[in-house]
Amino acid sequence: MTDMADTAAGNAAESNRQDKPKLTDDTLVPTSSNLAVVPPPASRRNDNKPQRPSLLRRQSSLLLTHIQSSLPATPTTWALLSLAVSSALLQHELRLQRSLSAPPDVFCNLVQNKRMSRLYDKLSREGGVFSRSVVPSLFVGTRGVVSSIAAYALKPGGTRNQNKIKVNRVREVMTMGADGAKILLDWEIPNTTSDGFKSSHCGEIGKINTISRPVVLLVHGMNNDSSFGYIRSMMKTATSRGWVAVCMNLRGQDGMGKLKNSTPRGYNAGFTGDLRGVILQLEKRLLKRSRQSGENKAGTDEYIGGPIYLIGYSLGANIVTKYLGEESLHGTLPSCIGGGAALGNPLHIASNSIRFPWNMILAMGVKRSILQNFPVYSQHRERGFQNAMKKAMLSRTIGQLDDACAPYILRNEPYPPYAPRVGYRNGKEYWHDSSSHRYVGHVSVPLLKIAAKDDFLVFGKSPFICSVLLNHCLENPNVVVVKTRCGGHLGWQESPPLTRDADGKEHPSTWFGGGIGSWSDVAVADFIEALLEARNEDHSKEEKEGKNGRNAAVLPKLVSKL
Repeated sequence: MTDMADTAAGNAAESNRQDKPKLTDDTLVPTSSNLAVVPPPASRRNDNKPQRPSLLRRQSSLLLTHIQSSLPATPTTWALLSLAVSSALLQHELRLQRSLSAPPDVFCNLVQNKRMSRLYDKLSREGGVFSRSVVPSLFVGTRGVVSSIAAYALKPGGTRNQNKIKVNRVREVMTMGADGAKILLDWEIPNTTSDGFKSSHCGEIGKINTISRPVVLLVHGMNNDSSFGYIRSMMKTATSRGWVAVCMNLRGQDGMGKLKNSTPRGYNAGFTGDLRGVILQLEKRLLKRSRQSGENKAGTDEYIGGPIYLIGYSLGANIVTKYLGEESLHGTLPSCIGGGAALGNPLHIASNSIRFPWNMILAMGVKRSILQNFPVYSQHRERGFQNAMKKAMLSRTIGQLDDACAPYILRNEPYPPYAPRVGYRNGKEYWHDSSSHRYVGHVSVPLLKIAAKDDFLVFGKSPFICSVLLNHCLENPNVVVVKTRCGGHLGWQESPPLTRDADGKEHPSTWFGGGIGSWSDVAVADFIEALLEARNEDHSKEEKEGKNGRNAAVLPKLVSKL
């Protein structure tokens, strides 16, 4: 049995040896079927990392290849592509222009004031500035920010007849009696040959009883001067109608940089003393004559040719409105003031509510003015003043700058004799005292207030505050509020309308080549023209009735809310 078991085990082992393949030289040659390459450890670590950079490069190269393949290959196809893109942009602009073109919204109280009712009828007739649509210019007037930049930077446009009119320009330095500040006045006098100034009369503009035409006095906005586009444009419009135009540069502001501030006090939104001093001196230069009315009545003086009309822009509009309200409230408004216009007036001054980036841009402009007049400011050795100047220069926004300079800001009393004072407790007190909405209800002469709905400074407030400010204006029957759909801040760049020359032929106004026309210039000029027509009609009626013709219209009773 043992032998049989050993024999079976041997046979099994022999069969296993026969089943195994015999190793030869051929079986040791590596082939693709029996060889597996094992990468080194470093390679395995690199394979675990995502290959994103190479994937992005591959995708970007594919995208560039696709773009290059889709671009035109010949100049003709390039021209066709440019024409298609330009046509699409133009169609979009035309649709935007049509959506923004509309007559302005006019708010006024005509029941209590017959004089304003007559003015409204004159301006609302067919083709009047209140009835015709405001058509913004393409690519400029259709966008509020671009329109504002154009108003500041571009040179004034006008019709062919306006461009033919020659004017004489005179610069005058006027000294204020309160603190010796020097105010620069830029005059533009139409060079006419009859019934007005001639070139030889330019040197007599500063003499008493010499100006025989209506005078348009302009006050510029913040960080601006008489060299800015919107000022030059309005002065050109005024002189084209035969009026004398003069721009009052606020203290320390000079486009040529020659006249520096002579006092350590700069201009601000609430100080009306400089404007008051300029008007008192201009009043003496208006040509007057003594008119005898009646046998037993004493003669009275009357201005020949027309009174002074005030036009303010932005911060200047706030100053003009505040001045008219202060003087009208106490009955001290000079009789030579025939009316006013306020464009882009915020009414409610609150520098801390101005949004980015305008709060920083305005602050940079004030800092620039401080640096320009730094030699004068550095002479003021008082430590608190120097610390305030340092805080102002380190301020990022206009709100922080006002708060730093508040203790040294120049101001005036709101009652006669409107004596100058210095300092506020903080920025909030300065903003409250400077806000002209507190005085707009007391203005006793016709006042035109114009604002655009896309004005980022005027309508950047909440809708509730805007409605409250509108109510303040409408409480006074002498105030007309006009709102347009477009215009930006002091922009109102309008497409050139067709104008007729002396031969009756229609020509478009000059556009990009010679400047862009402004709708607000025409609106303000038509408003002044309507005031002059109403004034002449009143004088003619008084002469027929045998009255003395004194320009003293009966004003509605206004209730003080100060």
